[in-house]
Amino acid sequence: MVTLSVKFKLEPTEEQRRKIMDLAKKYKDAFNEVSEYAFNNRVFDHIGLHKALYRKLKEKYCFQAQIAISVIREVAQHYASVFDQLAEKFHVSKRNRKRLIELFYKEVGRPIKRRKLIVKLVKGRSYDLKIEPRVCSISVIGERLKRIPYYGWNKHYEYVRCGYGDAILYYERSNKLWYLIVSVEVPESGLKPKKVVGVDINEPSDSFVALYDSLGESKLIEFSQQVLRLKSHYQKLRSQLQSKGTRSAKRRLSSLSGVEKRLVRNFLHVVAKEIVESSPCVFGLEDLNGIREHRERHAKFGGEKRRLFSQWCFRELQTLIEYKAKLCGSKVIYVDSQYTSISCPVCGYATKENRDKRRFCCKNCGFEEHADIVGAKNIMLRVLRNLQNGVLVSHPNAPS
Repeated sequence: MVTLSVKFKLEPTEEQRRKIMDLAKKYKDAFNEVSEYAFNNRVFDHIGLHKALYRKLKEKYCFQAQIAISVIREVAQHYASVFDQLAEKFHVSKRNRKRLIELFYKEVGRPIKRRKLIVKLVKGRSYDLKIEPRVCSISVIGERLKRIPYYGWNKHYEYVRCGYGDAILYYERSNKLWYLIVSVEVPESGLKPKKVVGVDINEPSDSFVALYDSLGESKLIEFSQQVLRLKSHYQKLRSQLQSKGTRSAKRRLSSLSGVEKRLVRNFLHVVAKEIVESSPCVFGLEDLNGIREHRERHAKFGGEKRRLFSQWCFRELQTLIEYKAKLCGSKVIYVDSQYTSISCPVCGYATKENRDKRRFCCKNCGFEEHADIVGAKNIMLRVLRNLQNGVLVSHPNAPS
């Protein structure tokens, strides 16, 4: 089964909207209160937080039991996510909670705070969906709102019929609408992979995603430059509006909120769909965790180049490839990214002199090819080696 998230727009009445808004505001306040308590008392597990704050939340905010539990668990999950990031960044074991807490107070030094209106809903307890008619029910303060219409993509209705789980209710300030993000489980395709494809997602300075498969076929997909032009355009527009600081400029900034993200997301969907159209197969992707921190430590970037690297959306594209591949019956394996762009796929000789911008010429054996194709070929070869050795890694931090 493949777990996906589907988005539905809610159309509550004015009375329902007011009650949902009241729930969301109290949920946000409760989240921040629990987060501050966790920070001040160094209690980050949901069991300790539950013992200390469960009854207080129910009495103060008039929450139903499941809503109070959801607030506490969500705070604990947020802190656990931060600890996992610190463990990866500073190479500390995730089990060494004492060291991670010390790093948190040193590196972050403040409690997690929520500003958006988001509510975690549990299926059957705090919300439910009906397929026919397309309505949902949501638990708010002191009652259950029923027959709230929801609308979405036709494909998403089919996914909900396969089975759905918990959801997230959130408010979009720019268009003043409520949305429901529902987790669904979709059965995987029963087709078996027929080949291995290496996928090289290049840095922002390049302009291609390169593909190379075990049948010897290669392909270049134009990618980065379109995204960079789009991001640069909105970055300049935001800077101009922020420098003006007028009321009309602030209104314009508010209307632009999310436009860039949606356009980039749509483009990434198009690229990911083009990549996985050769399914079913085994896709090889590079494990690029920590690449930004590594580059910042070992390279001297100017402000513009640093901004480009901070906006490099490689992980988002990898996630889209991963879930689209599963739907098509394909698999994804992550391999070590070290030396994939400068190693010769013929003789294995690795040196920076092998690559001259987009041209690759091995100084040892004379092999020549497009540099991005060479990177994809090396990824494909590493996947084949892992498959032969019985190593199937479908997540980052993969061995070479």
